[in-house]
Amino acid sequence: MASKRRPKVPVSIEAEVLFKANHICCICHNKGKDVQIHHIDGNKSNNNPANLAVLCLDCHSQVTGRRGLGRSFTPSEVRMYKRSWEQYVQDKRRVHKPQIRYRKELISQIDLIVCEILGCRTNNPRSEELLGLLYELHIWRGNHEIDKKIVEGLHHLALMSGLASPRLASLVSNKLWEMCWHFAGPDYVPIDKHDSQQILDCINALSTLADFNCEFGHGRKPTDSIAEHAEDFFEVGLWYNNKRIVNAVIRLYKSALKACYSEGKLDFKYGRTTLRRSMRKIQKLLTEEQPSWSCQWRQLAALMDLNTA
Repeated sequence: MASKRRPKVPVSIEAEVLFKANHICCICHNKGKDVQIHHIDGNKSNNNPANLAVLCLDCHSQVTGRRGLGRSFTPSEVRMYKRSWEQYVQDKRRVHKPQIRYRKELISQIDLIVCEILGCRTNNPRSEELLGLLYELHIWRGNHEIDKKIVEGLHHLALMSGLASPRLASLVSNKLWEMCWHFAGPDYVPIDKHDSQQILDCINALSTLADFNCEFGHGRKPTDSIAEHAEDFFEVGLWYNNKRIVNAVIRLYKSALKACYSEGKLDFKYGRTTLRRSMRKIQKLLTEEQPSWSCQWRQLAALMDLNTA
């Protein structure tokens, strides 16, 4: 009679447990040692993250093996070690948030950075460095207030670059998405109303960039970037079951398509072709992920038939 195979821990749960423990044994805390996933209650089919602890091979043997006269680690002890170590890792990962006065200085600095980018000549590599600096501020010092100011700055840059700077327009498009690319779905990153508003603000800025690029700039590379990130934002809306985000992206396509026309005649053929190709992709996504969203599907279908401004 074949023996029963032990159920494996799902990859996503295993990754979550290892990440929370920083891939380090929760008992000895020694870095660089090989580790295993241990079922605290001894039930190999109970893959609840709360029941899984990261242990090195040595500590694992002290938990599961016989110790003679010595005492093994009990399940209660392992739970306490797990809870204590995961809290320590979480605390160490927290980035210091600036005080009120320092936040005001940072906000003023963001304005100066945006002004310096606008003052750079076309194709100046310094503009890319400064955009990178804005992103670093978001990563290391970001809060809702600072991130909102960064997105406002990117919105202003979107307007100006969409007019006459295709290279900068592509960089701005990328940065708008990078402000939100960590929203990987509710199972990984929950969002609150501030996060949802930030996503909508970024889509609004990307829409401004799309309009000015399609009407005046006619840059091919920015058009490709805009379409790619519009798809990304659309997917975020589907992941979070958020119709406001999805509707905002559909409005982006509608506005950008109209901007491809001038006085009823197609003026930017590449833009129209690229946007329509992108819309076919998100139509397919919508059908697969949210088939009941008939209103959004009809809006997209109507846009596919749009031939005049």
